[in-house]
Amino acid sequence: MKGHEFPSLYRSADELSLASQRHFFLALKLHLITLVIAAGLSIVSIPHWSVAVFQLIVLLTALSCSIYMFAMRPDRLWYAGRAVAESIKTISWRYVCRAEPYQGDDTSARNDFRKTLKAIVDQNKEVCQALTKYLDGVQITPTMDEVRGKSLEERQNIYALSRVADQLTWYAKKASFNRCMSKIFFWILIFVNAVAVGCAIFRIVYPGQSFWPTDVFVAAAASLLSWMQAKRFSEQAASYALAANEIGFIKEQASLTRGEKEFSDFVGDAENAFSREHTQWIARKDV
Repeated sequence: MKGHEFPSLYRSADELSLASQRHFFLALKLHLITLVIAAGLSIVSIPHWSVAVFQLIVLLTALSCSIYMFAMRPDRLWYAGRAVAESIKTISWRYVCRAEPYQGDDTSARNDFRKTLKAIVDQNKEVCQALTKYLDGVQITPTMDEVRGKSLEERQNIYALSRVADQLTWYAKKASFNRCMSKIFFWILIFVNAVAVGCAIFRIVYPGQSFWPTDVFVAAAASLLSWMQAKRFSEQAASYALAANEIGFIKEQASLTRGEKEFSDFVGDAENAFSREHTQWIARKDV
């Protein structure tokens, strides 16, 4: 199932989360870059008012980014929107697979699904107030009912490929990407710190030299460290790898289910595992 085949509330929460994530990292990136530029301008010895004005503009930009991140808290909308989106995706997969608590007749299942969806909205009123897209969309899409109406074997195949395998691929790629980025930024940080140390040493050896960009490299190192802490590359790599391993075991169990009851239990266990990993991710982000 594709994104547009899920409830409209899911699509709205998903897009809000992605947009808020982009805004957060854009503001953080701009803030860190402007601090490095300001440090560079502080050592410029050109006696002209334009340099001071440019430095003032740069510092005001950094201040604006700080105020935006503190006042608007795009990271909160990012986390909360993702939590709502993943909760809706979980119950949607339970619904289409006829898994508990939607294993009854279609009419009862639709009513129960709507009640669960309303409960999610009631529990997340603050973020749901910001969901302004797809307000006229349907919550139970034709594709959801179509998949729900398929045979047990067809639902098993769809769930194994479109949910379990898709999650495994996503987590495996994320683990590899974050591991790679962790190494790259680590060595960049080491290099920038080494250059700063080198500047400090040369300043001792050549005390007559007035221009040393030590402060610039110190600011750059601090900015890199802040970016690494915000991205949490190492922590994310370990977490995603662990999740991928767990999903690998779930994938092996997919072919062993027999009958509606076993499949319902399997989907419930799998969705609980997906929800557990995401809940842990939210908890880490809130620390």
